[in-house]
Amino acid sequence: MSKEQLAKIIKLASSDQDNEIAMAMRSLMGMFEEQGVGLENALKFALDNIDGIKLKFPAPSVIVKKEAGPVQISGMPQCRSPKNGVIEIIPPGATAGTVLQLQGAAGEDSANIAHGMKDALVAAAINKSRFKLKVVDVKNARGDIIETILQAEYEREGMTPVRVWGNVKGEVAALATVARTGVKTAFPDLMA
Repeated sequence: MSKEQLAKIIKLASSDQDNEIAMAMRSLMGMFEEQGVGLENALKFALDNIDGIKLKFPAPSVIVKKEAGPVQISGMPQCRSPKNGVIEIIPPGATAGTVLQLQGAAGEDSANIAHGMKDALVAAAINKSRFKLKVVDVKNARGDIIETILQAEYEREGMTPVRVWGNVKGEVAALATVARTGVKTAFPDLMA
């Protein structure tokens, strides 16, 4: 494996998208299997020899993570479903925005999803808070999963998560992937 391929794998592994992280893990497993060593054994060896690795490859002295500034948004964002299977995320003051194609059950329920997404965006704008779209399993008293929902969870302390949509896990996960990309495109400052 070349250094360029390894750099791509490391970039995928540091992504915030679950599918990219899974691709990176599969690539690493394949890379080590090509060399006749399993990933688990390679990681055990690395942990057993961590002091030698630190000496040979010292980490940068201090990595300063840039603190995100305050959320800058004026006006209320909008979200609508102009037709079945499509939602549009509209910045304040604009007449058009980022169009998202929805598939499967999400496409059939696009009006409700647009309503839920609008609630999540407006709550973020009013409270000047960034948020993450998370897939959450709702369980009954016995611990059985009764529904999986996509909800907005906010950075600001004390804010209640906002439900965007609920269905079976696969459908909700597919919507989460599309919605995260759409919100990140339309409102990069609002995504945590």
